[in-house]
Amino acid sequence: MAEFDNDSESTSSNSSMESATASNLFIKIKSIPRVAYARDLRLKEGDIILANDGKIFSQDINEFIELCDQAQDSEQQLLLTVCRGEVVFDLLVGERLGVEFDYCDAESSSAAALLFAKHHVGEKDHYCNYEALRDIHRHVVLYDTRYSSVATIAPPIWLMQHRAWEPLVAVCAAYATSFAVHWAVFLITSLLIAIYFHRIQFRLIRNYSLFTEHYFWHVCAARSTAEAQIVCRQLDPKCNFDYSHVGPPDTNLTESAPTQQPG
Repeated sequence: MAEFDNDSESTSSNSSMESATASNLFIKIKSIPRVAYARDLRLKEGDIILANDGKIFSQDINEFIELCDQAQDSEQQLLLTVCRGEVVFDLLVGERLGVEFDYCDAESSSAAALLFAKHHVGEKDHYCNYEALRDIHRHVVLYDTRYSSVATIAPPIWLMQHRAWEPLVAVCAAYATSFAVHWAVFLITSLLIAIYFHRIQFRLIRNYSLFTEHYFWHVCAARSTAEAQIVCRQLDPKCNFDYSHVGPPDTNLTESAPTQQPG
């Protein structure tokens, strides 16, 4: 009953009938191609789609794909609730995932429904996607993907907030050098830096995290950094943060090195 989320593949009447019989089951990701939107969101094979905008989604695969298409056409995002093992988290999605779907069995669907019953979903407008990058020591860099006006108005302050020390030194050196040449050069330099940070701030902080040997680990939607940290801690109880809202990890847990996901 698997069905591939792809523009080039048409839906047969047989698969529609099979989907109808499985309408009371959740759908899950069966496989993910090497190039897919789901990889950008760090979804995994076996992840279960539980809900959309806080409402349980147990319709057929075709309806879910159409829902993603509608979101893309209207430039809106879906607030999906996903189950991975025993962890439930939310995720903002704006287009097709580009994966092969299948239906969960009745036992898995029942277990996932129980987990969802304990999960609270708020208003979609209060959520944004957070990206988590983790190194081999389980140190996690977590940041939201919304535009920050601070990055444009005051790049040094924004860099300090993200502990991006090398870029901070480079920016301050550019300010100092240009000011030493002439105040007009300083103004032009400041304007160019502001435009640069306005356009690439998101990629800059991600690339800096990669530079510090943190690899792209997880994406989730949350209403605050604290909420996103809770999800990360549930996925990896040994992970730690610079500004932790969830306290230090439990040192009594069995130590095992995190595995790095392919890009």
